[in-house]
Amino acid sequence: MTPEQQLDEMTRELLDGLVGDLAETVAPTIIEAVTNALRGEINAKLSKALMDGELYRRLNDDMQTGLKDIYAEIKTAKGGESVVPQIVAEADPEELFNQASDQLDAVLQTTEKAAVDIIEIVEQLQEMQGVVDKIVKGFESGGVTRHDRERLKEINTTLGNDLSQIMVTMSFQDLTGQRIKIIIDSLKKIEQIVQHLIVSTGLMIQTRAAAPDKNLEEIEEEVKSRTTQLNGPSMETDQQNVDDLLSQFGL
Repeated sequence: MTPEQQLDEMTRELLDGLVGDLAETVAPTIIEAVTNALRGEINAKLSKALMDGELYRRLNDDMQTGLKDIYAEIKTAKGGESVVPQIVAEADPEELFNQASDQLDAVLQTTEKAAVDIIEIVEQLQEMQGVVDKIVKGFESGGVTRHDRERLKEINTTLGNDLSQIMVTMSFQDLTGQRIKIIIDSLKKIEQIVQHLIVSTGLMIQTRAAAPDKNLEEIEEEVKSRTTQLNGPSMETDQQNVDDLLSQFGL
């Protein structure tokens, strides 16, 4: 072996030794660093996933509460109980709205029947007015017969009965007014519930997307504060703010 070959052999052995010592020293450090980095990343992802899951769980709870409130208002509008402990699985929303609309149909039918009854009574009174006119002329000429006087008494009795019937028929206004008021109040409450659900849910998602590091308590406090401001005393300004916010959600 030449001196150059001996030198190369010694250099290779020295490098192999250094590389082996370096690997034994550095490898654990690298493995630990990579493990810590992966652990931190996994923890962050899991924390985010758990927070997102909790966020949507709370949103689902809010939706369920809102649906129960809407269900209760529909029950009120159709004449049922106003307190609903839980949503019944077999309840058909379309049927509930149909039953609520039946209230308006009942109002229309009641109003139509009352109008027809009053028109018939007025037509009868108009016919009797012609008879009374003849009898009055008979009084003026002195040619009133016993039959005319009896007829006049009958007309007077009929007139009293018809006027009473008109008063009874007109009482439909109280019933229809109550029905319409119930439906209008229920629709207003449903509108408020739906608007609150859309705004609060949209704000929760919007705030979460803008600040993913915030915890849910902070997000809820911020959303509560913003919704309180939107529901303030200045109706026109606040409604405009609500409309602007709803437009951001595509509504």
